[in-house]
Amino acid sequence: MAIATKYAATLAQEDPAVLLRAIQSQGGLDKVITAANAEMDEAGPVGLTVTFKQIKVNTSSEGLFGKLFGKRGSIYVVTTALDGSGKPFEYKTQFFEGIARGDRLPLGDGGLLVSSRTDPRWFIDLHMVVMESDSGQRELGAAIDEARRQIKLDDVVVRVSAVVPGDLSVVSDVVTAVDAFAATLTLLLKQNGDDHVATVHDFYLKPQAFGQGRHPARGLKTFQKVAVAYQIDLTQL
Repeated sequence: MAIATKYAATLAQEDPAVLLRAIQSQGGLDKVITAANAEMDEAGPVGLTVTFKQIKVNTSSEGLFGKLFGKRGSIYVVTTALDGSGKPFEYKTQFFEGIARGDRLPLGDGGLLVSSRTDPRWFIDLHMVVMESDSGQRELGAAIDEARRQIKLDDVVVRVSAVVPGDLSVVSDVVTAVDAFAATLTLLLKQNGDDHVATVHDFYLKPQAFGQGRHPARGLKTFQKVAVAYQIDLTQL
């Protein structure tokens, strides 16, 4: 059963970074946050899933000739998802062969499920790095491990559970850490010879019902050289 909150639409109007700052400085917004949290608490434990419904690639590493002659390449994605529970962050990889400029990645009838979390806490942070491959799948796992080591991401994720939601600056810190992880991973993969296509990043608070629904509501949302649509679903446990 889907979870709804009457405060989510109000909060969804705020940019995530602006919203985090505003919560600490505006009494009126703080009351909305408190009321929305109470409503979500009444719903009890929930399960959260993130599914990408469409990913359209708007570039080709072969440049003009690739566009003119419809050259096709290999695209892969690395998605990460975490919340404020302190659970290990999730990541998922998927490869797609024979993709040309303007193609939609073949995600299947139900889309590409990239995260499934039980009883998330306080926020959900979603990243997807989209790359065009020249180096092969064997390099990907090592690059992910190295990016995690450099950013100390696992340590940040563990620490956040002890302070959220009392200290929103730590929420900002963990989101910044995941941004740094995505940037570091991109750099490592580029050093392997792959091409960066786009980085998708969205973030939703618990009082926003964790972003439940389709994003965008209609059509596709553009991030650099891809256009995407994804769905966040909540179910009562």
